[in-house]
Amino acid sequence: MATYNIPNGPSIPTMDELRSNSDRYGGLAKSAKFMVRMFPQRPGSYLSSSSWFMQDLSYLCEAAEFPGRGFMSTDLRYYGPNFKVPHQSTYEDLNLTFLCRDAFLERQFFDTWMEFINPNATFNFAYKDSYTSKIELFQLSDMGDGNTAAAQYKFTFDEAFPILLQPQPVTWADDNYHRLTVTFTYKKWWREDGDFKINQDFDLVNGREIINNTGIVTPRFNVR
Repeated sequence: MATYNIPNGPSIPTMDELRSNSDRYGGLAKSAKFMVRMFPQRPGSYLSSSSWFMQDLSYLCEAAEFPGRGFMSTDLRYYGPNFKVPHQSTYEDLNLTFLCRDAFLERQFFDTWMEFINPNATFNFAYKDSYTSKIELFQLSDMGDGNTAAAQYKFTFDEAFPILLQPQPVTWADDNYHRLTVTFTYKKWWREDGDFKINQDFDLVNGREIINNTGIVTPRFNVR
């Protein structure tokens, strides 16, 4: 059987190299280290932004999703194979899962939010500016003691509001806690200190613009 020599092929990494790479920037990130914050509007008494309750929701958010992003594209062809050209950004919906306490305040809160958007009595939709919320989602780092953590990455969702409350099954077959999964839509998401105006050459990892060929760089912090 013929063999081929591939020039500049990669070598098999050693365990020490794998360990060094994973530990180089604080170790591997943990999916359990996250926090959610919401800042709903206050149309009358329907969506109270009472600080104690919104803080409770942050602690009761059991599961979340870091957002995805995609491009809508069009197929073009000048000569040879087709190729795609992007023409619009697309953002996936956000799912948040909350634990419910016995008073069922969490379900009441989101039921009331949905009712304010489209009341059952009239089915007239409210103005969008009156019911949207800003949502912040953080990735936290593990500080080593298992209790404290620092925010390492932040996603901000603009003009978010719930579009679906997932059904909550009930059964005599088990005695689990109630969980409520809420699907949010939003206008867009952006990164704190991460979405820069990119000019010339750009360091995608460190968020810096390369200004010459000598390796001198200058940070750019043109964020909203």
